[in-house]
Amino acid sequence: MLRKSLALLLLLSLLLLVLPARAQEPVVRFFVFYAQDCAHCQAVEEEVLIPLSQRYGEQIEVRRFDISVPQNYEVMLRLEGEYGFSASQIPAIFIGHEVLVGEEEIRARLERLVEEQLAAGGCDFPCPDTPLPAPTTIATPSVEPTLCPEESDVCPLPQGPPYPVVLAYFYQVGCIECDRVSYDLAYLEQKYPNLQVETFDLREHIGLNEALCERFGIPLECRLIAPAIFVGDDYLIGQEINAASLEALIEKYSQEESGAPWKEIQEQEAGASIIERFRSFTPLTVIGAGLLDGVNPCAFTTIIFFVSYLALMGRKGREVLLVGASFTAAVFLTYLLVGLGVLGFLQSLGVIKIFSRIIYLLAALLCFLLVALSLYDFYKIRRGRIEDISLKLPEALQRRVHQTIRERRKISGFISATFVTGFFVSLLELACTGQVYLPTIIFVTGVPELRGHAVAYLILYNLMFILPLVIVFLLTFYGTTSKQLTAFFRAQAGTVKLLTALLFAILGAWLILALI
Repeated sequence: MLRKSLALLLLLSLLLLVLPARAQEPVVRFFVFYAQDCAHCQAVEEEVLIPLSQRYGEQIEVRRFDISVPQNYEVMLRLEGEYGFSASQIPAIFIGHEVLVGEEEIRARLERLVEEQLAAGGCDFPCPDTPLPAPTTIATPSVEPTLCPEESDVCPLPQGPPYPVVLAYFYQVGCIECDRVSYDLAYLEQKYPNLQVETFDLREHIGLNEALCERFGIPLECRLIAPAIFVGDDYLIGQEINAASLEALIEKYSQEESGAPWKEIQEQEAGASIIERFRSFTPLTVIGAGLLDGVNPCAFTTIIFFVSYLALMGRKGREVLLVGASFTAAVFLTYLLVGLGVLGFLQSLGVIKIFSRIIYLLAALLCFLLVALSLYDFYKIRRGRIEDISLKLPEALQRRVHQTIRERRKISGFISATFVTGFFVSLLELACTGQVYLPTIIFVTGVPELRGHAVAYLILYNLMFILPLVIVFLLTFYGTTSKQLTAFFRAQAGTVKLLTALLFAILGAWLILALI
């Protein structure tokens, strides 16, 4: 009996030791904000969050907030204020002191952040809020007139605040900022029943946008830009638009009557201002606009990579020139065909946008990898190990690569891949390029009497647009093939490596900012 009692006591002691130890395992708790109609959100749920939960079990806890529920959206807005960061995309994850925005960043960083938080002892939810489920049915307000309590007559509807607020929203397919504005407006429509939002695709209503900009006295450089909001006597353009600024305007015009000036504008009046501005263009203004818009960090990074890759593999001359020409031609043709209306429908395809953003992210990651390798090479050079630098292929691999690419079809495939990459990079840039010049030229290509003039300007603009890319390509080509320049680089290897690291750091940061 004594033995059984001792055994039971020992078992209880072990349980008391094990259970607290298990209870003290670190737990990472975080919020996920998603939308039911968001393909990126579904991909993150199925391919990131579910596998993560299976891998870490009870060591992670997730609260999922459907932003179609106004209260859930308000939680996200409040957290954005506390974190000092606005999530421009959905899904968004708040974990510890970090915010992850968009599918690409969540895929790249979430698991690493979970590991870091577990190593630090875990983290709690950003705030005590719990998500509310989306309603299964939407309640519709009664439209029956109110009966007077002491009469059988119908009481008149109440007059005065809140007045209807009619708002015009211009968006553009492929515009990242527009996605967030759309969610803001959906939330505000639920919060303010008197809000009426009329949406306009900027590409299809470019004349209307121009006429409103003219009527509101908007500066030339801020016209034909998405997103754009017009309400009452006020407007918001681009980065000015957020939930707070929109709500301030709704509150203002809920207290006073306002009309919808865009309903008074005729299509003929809308296009006249654009045509007048087009007539003021000169070849010099078009050349300047094309050169300025042609500074494209993603295209620069991509072509530098392709040319450098071939140079490392020992390919020179004709093959390298063909690769550069293929990429440049893809950029030129894509812009030209979209400008002529041939490829405009592709911008509305979600898969194009996703694939283009993936290319941007890969280019940014490549930049930061090259920064690290360049700095490591600088360290080796300072130690006198110039023959052991990283940014060249080992001799055994060089021999293998030389054997592989001797076949012409291998080079042909590489050229084709370069062309396809240039095509997708161009489509992503289109939503952020051109300011007022390119949209104006594209609009006028649809005016029969000015079409020839507009197409000529479109070709001139596109030629100038690719000129910076051609210069970068030629510099890269010359830098990888010129014996004199190679000798100079070798003599100044340390300085060259530092400058290379700085260049790619700037390009990488530029690409990341373009994705946010």
